[in-house]
Amino acid sequence: MVHGGAALAVAIQRHIRAVFIPDHSSELRWKDPFSGQIQHITESVLRERAALLDARYRAWQQGDLSVQAILPTPADLLIYTLSQALPQEPLSGGDLTWRSDLPVGAGMGSSAAFIAVILKLFSSAPLSHHELLRQVQFCERLQHGKGSFIDAASVSLGGTVRVQGTHIEPLQASGVNPDSYWIFTGTPLSTTGECVEQVRQQFTGSSIWQAFADIEHQWLSASVLQRAELIRQNHRLLCQLGVVPEATRRLVAQIEALGGAAKVSGAGSIRGDAAGLLLVWLPEHQPDALSLPAGAVWGALQEEPQGATDFQL
Repeated sequence: MVHGGAALAVAIQRHIRAVFIPDHSSELRWKDPFSGQIQHITESVLRERAALLDARYRAWQQGDLSVQAILPTPADLLIYTLSQALPQEPLSGGDLTWRSDLPVGAGMGSSAAFIAVILKLFSSAPLSHHELLRQVQFCERLQHGKGSFIDAASVSLGGTVRVQGTHIEPLQASGVNPDSYWIFTGTPLSTTGECVEQVRQQFTGSSIWQAFADIEHQWLSASVLQRAELIRQNHRLLCQLGVVPEATRRLVAQIEALGGAAKVSGAGSIRGDAAGLLLVWLPEHQPDALSLPAGAVWGALQEEPQGATDFQL
């Protein structure tokens, strides 16, 4: 939910793991998770790039730049995060390596998760959950413009959280139904920022936000079958917003015909066929019973109780 409404967000068991191996060079090297290209950066370039990105964000605020143009390249999001993790400290040279089972651009908070990993690895002092959350949201704003705290809260705190504006409340009750799955329908052609901007232009002040708020209010106390109906209602509201491509609508119709329910997670898409991640409740079947889009992958939806954490090799 946006536009002042509350949202429930759940961290799920898909992870990014990273290791930094320092050396005596003056250059940090890594494979960018968004473009797949090998990146390298020095201290001076890091500071120059961060200053440029701050300037581009101000240009967007002033209406001189589109939201999708704030970041010239996908790698810039992680470069900017490095500058925030090391505001005064020099950049250490070495190799940064990733292992991820989290699809990129899927509506699963991959940007927030990669940001959290960078902050945990490179911050000079241990970060509290609150400070990590704040810094993740601050960095992620470059990707989405007026970013919310939803993804930042999920990756920082884990479990189920309720987010309304800047108020974040961890919850004991799980937001995940049994017999639930995720289906990755493909990377959307439009960005989260583009979707949010179009919806903002067309639906600011609309009564549709109260309908979303009513669903959120009922969710935690609802039975499994009641939650299924709430998912269906949510899907129809998202269709009204114009962020559910026709191909995804047909897939949801298949799921509902089998007695299930599904909705887009994340921003969806205003172009193309792919909508990123689909959250699915399917009690009598598994997603392989569906006619899935080419290249679609799926898995069981399980809650992750922990947020971003350190681990020992």
